[in-house]
Amino acid sequence: MVIECIGLPGSGKTYLMELVEKELRRREVDYVNVSANLMNRITWKILRKAARALIYLNADARWLRDRLIKILDEEGERSSSFGIYENERYTVKSAALLAFLYRRMIRSPKLYLFDEGLVHTLVKFCADFRLSDETFRKMVTESERGVRSARIVILNEIPMQDCLASLKDRDRHICEFDELGGEQLTALLGEYERLNNVYKENFRVLEVHREEENRRKLSRIFGKIRQVLTSAGERDAR
Repeated sequence: MVIECIGLPGSGKTYLMELVEKELRRREVDYVNVSANLMNRITWKILRKAARALIYLNADARWLRDRLIKILDEEGERSSSFGIYENERYTVKSAALLAFLYRRMIRSPKLYLFDEGLVHTLVKFCADFRLSDETFRKMVTESERGVRSARIVILNEIPMQDCLASLKDRDRHICEFDELGGEQLTALLGEYERLNNVYKENFRVLEVHREEENRRKLSRIFGKIRQVLTSAGERDAR
């Protein structure tokens, strides 16, 4: 099973996945926090680079890459509005790689955690290029093909003003996003919010709120995990 989190930057996606990880460890459930490993372990970083180099040896990955490029071409002329991405092909490749990995992870007895996974990658890209709702929906539909049955997407909601305050407090400078301010930052967050809402309206999502009590959030998340695992078991039995 794959569990990924989406939401505005500063909404607490990483913190929420750390809570889920702690609870999985307490319950002695076998899991991998993919995002944390990619951030902190050099071996995982090397594996990610190798995977990106070899991904298109797989026919399904090549097909998805070409399909996503075709969807983008249907949108017409486009360019980065906020300077987050210099090369759109990088995101296409990232989405193809994540979709490829998801299809293998959902067949594993382990749980795989992403605080920024497939959907969030597409949200960031489509927000930066201000792509239409329809283009985003098509890209998600193609990327998620075959993975929805054993995957949970958690939308971590936060009011815009609280998000801005959170971003100001964390005061980090890791990528171009962290250099934005004022009207540009508000505009980009508005794009994130628009696309998260498009996802919520068109696909299955578990909504939680940043200020919601942690115990209640975890209870709902683990209730959803049980539901998805039960459904997957029934499908396998048939």
